[in-house]
Amino acid sequence: MPINYTGTTRNYTELEKITEELYQDSKTLRERVIDIEEGHKSGTDVYESKVEVAMTALNTGEVTATGDIDLNVQKTPVSLVGFNYEDRINDNALKGTRFEKSMKAGAYNVVSDEFDRKVLIQIQPAIGADIENKLWNGATAATKAAVALLVPGAGQGSITAAAQAAVAAMPTTLFDSLVVRTLYNDSQSKTAPGAGLGDYIKVTGAVITAANIAAQYALLYAGAPSKVTDNPNAQFFAPLGHRQFIKAANNAVGAAQQVNFLVEGSGENEVISYNGHKINFHPVGATFILFTLPEYLKVLTDATSDLNTLQIDKVANGAMQRYIKNTQSMSTWVTNQRYITLYGG
Repeated sequence: MPINYTGTTRNYTELEKITEELYQDSKTLRERVIDIEEGHKSGTDVYESKVEVAMTALNTGEVTATGDIDLNVQKTPVSLVGFNYEDRINDNALKGTRFEKSMKAGAYNVVSDEFDRKVLIQIQPAIGADIENKLWNGATAATKAAVALLVPGAGQGSITAAAQAAVAAMPTTLFDSLVVRTLYNDSQSKTAPGAGLGDYIKVTGAVITAANIAAQYALLYAGAPSKVTDNPNAQFFAPLGHRQFIKAANNAVGAAQQVNFLVEGSGENEVISYNGHKINFHPVGATFILFTLPEYLKVLTDATSDLNTLQIDKVANGAMQRYIKNTQSMSTWVTNQRYITLYGG
């Protein structure tokens, strides 16, 4: 009679400890520096509202429909993208290595508990780092093609040629990064609803170096709307390399530079701010900086705990190979685009 093997998916208890390692490589999700929305399977509808009012002369009679209070609510459907990190493990190949010491007795037992722990420790932080990169730097093939068709220009309402080239050079990913969502999206809340250029505020400058970084941040700050600059919760989202540039700039001019770039604390507790607004450093492409409120930048996902789960099981009945698999679903989105200032856009 046939013998049927029923595999079990092992979600290791060590994951609780390893989760910390994972999030150390995904700052966006670990610190929730932007809006992380969970509970979405295939997608969701993002709602945005805008209210405009007009003062009128005193009316002591019946209120009629004047249109003086304009309430607009727009809905944009956003689809999540499902993806995997997966491969096979040939356990039999572990014979003759250090890992065979942790195999149970019996020729058929070739699974090494030590190897599993090492695999988990190495793979999960790598997944976190890859997710972090894709949240800030990457575009789908479809978006790259659409951005390439835009007509570049110098004024507001047009993309710069440099930004267009930067998107083309980005890694091709399964979902658009936050920077690319800002540049190009199909929001129904834009001035021109539907697929096309975002409603962001464009600020252009020079290639940023330690020598000119203060001047370039000054351009970005000056170009942002007062509703953003006056809000203490507004933050910058900048390339990783800017941290070093800022410190070099401070060192070059001494205390005077601290008026603009304030560096407080050290190590993990270090906070760098510009004119009172925190700077977050992420793997953003070197061309771009975002300045906005964190809640306007969104990551939509089913559950952030999906990052912490690796499935490991036999490939087939009697096989000495196993599969390893992580499954997630995710997308990015931006709201209130007229309050997002993009340097390099």
